[in-house]
Amino acid sequence: MTPNDKDKHKMIKTAQDMTVALKRSKFTGVILYQGASALDSAPIVVIANRITAASTNAKTGAMVQTFIIRSDIDPLTALKTGFDASVCGDCQHRPANNGSCYVNVGRSVMSVYGAFKRGRYAAPGVDYDPAIIPALFAGLAFRIGTYGDPTATPFQIWRRATVNASAINGYTHQWRNPKFAAFKLLCMASADSEADHASAHAAGWRTFRVKTPDARRLTGEVSCPASKEAGARTNCASCRACGGTSAKAKASMVINAHGATARRFANA
Repeated sequence: MTPNDKDKHKMIKTAQDMTVALKRSKFTGVILYQGASALDSAPIVVIANRITAASTNAKTGAMVQTFIIRSDIDPLTALKTGFDASVCGDCQHRPANNGSCYVNVGRSVMSVYGAFKRGRYAAPGVDYDPAIIPALFAGLAFRIGTYGDPTATPFQIWRRATVNASAINGYTHQWRNPKFAAFKLLCMASADSEADHASAHAAGWRTFRVKTPDARRLTGEVSCPASKEAGARTNCASCRACGGTSAKAKASMVINAHGATARRFANA
């Protein structure tokens, strides 16, 4: 092994050094978790990227993005075969449930999987000391589950990653399952009806509800400030409202269905 090889495989032990490594493109991001899915015990990996990159998304603003994917099957194959249940659970927006998920799996998620297979993400305990995670994301806005349901991953993985974050965005369709009750601290219950809204609130969750444009806004709800109907007056990183019960905001959020989701709602 040459001196350069030794340096390449030296474990990163500070958040500052990891930030430098990311900016120099030594790694594209970091692996937060690799192991069994809490949904069905299948092998999954959780990847965080855009840690030092500027945002290209006007709605979200600059946020760390996280992808929960099968580690043994590419995301498109998982989607077509139903094995995406390992990361999405029983979400009604899955194609297997005749839903229309807004995530373009063939582009961003496949790209993340490809980079994972090429070894572009720093692995905990190999490339970096996991103890640096709270400092690495300190002061950053953090999206829990850009793709995949956060509950597929052990709660403490997210808690450690977000404990010093400036903002948290998280959404789960698994709020009905009492074993995932801890996630109400960091995530919004994804509600697709007024009945969902009522049930989730009764269980202690704040909600993020999708509705048709002509449907009413419920008591205790405010329109998502980043939405078109609210005038897109801010972005997710600045709003900071969708971080479950840990957020300063107490109201629940509502948004008009748009994109592929709008078509499903229109045909419901």
